[in-house]
Amino acid sequence: MTKTQPTPTLISPSDQTWVLSSLEHDQLVKAKKQPIPRRHLKGPELVVLWSLRLYLIFMTAVVAYQVWLAAR
Repeated sequence: MTKTQPTPTLISPSDQTWVLSSLEHDQLVKAKKQPIPRRHLKGPELVVLWSLRLYLIFMTAVVAYQVWLAAR
């Protein structure tokens, strides 16, 4: 025998606004804080991110070289 779960009651937007406005600051922060799980990336997404990382390293080296040449 399984327990039936009660259906959740829907809160109207005006009620939600009223409740959020009546909370204290720390209560409001805790109510709004929702943990977002990490996303598992697939092949093409990983390729794009790694290419951006390599580009960033390359451009950092180019900028460092240009600064070194300007200082000489």
